[in-house]
Amino acid sequence: MKVGNIVIVANLGELKVYEAMPRDLEAEAGLKPTHVKLDLVDEKCYSESHKKLHEILTDQAGRFKGGSQGRGTFTQGSIGEKHTIEQEIEEDVLRELAKDISDIIIQKSAPAYLALPDMICKRIVERISPDAKAKVVKTIEKDLIKVNKTELPNQF
Repeated sequence: MKVGNIVIVANLGELKVYEAMPRDLEAEAGLKPTHVKLDLVDEKCYSESHKKLHEILTDQAGRFKGGSQGRGTFTQGSIGEKHTIEQEIEEDVLRELAKDISDIIIQKSAPAYLALPDMICKRIVERISPDAKAKVVKTIEKDLIKVNKTELPNQF
């Protein structure tokens, strides 16, 4: 990792962007470009992934079209809510996360290092734009969102 590179750590709930800055005068002069410290540049929170399912859905069937109880007949219409809502919320967050990562990498136009949890890493990397993917130097399949920024350069 060199001065000017960016480090992006993320999971389904949070995204942090760090920029490698010179740690000492020798690094600033370009003599030791690998002596870096990370400064937090941007941070995002994805609140949809933090919500509990009972906060979004109810246990009432509601009034949906299709059901009729007139004249002694009963036809069952739609009497429930979506069963795939958890997957849809996760897909929305993954899509938004991949878009944000792509935008940051293209905007900074510097080599990038990514750290994503192993359960979502492949799904996010395949959604990143080709221009941004070309600038990714290394991807780690670990959740490093809570790791201290002083220890992050050692992970890459």
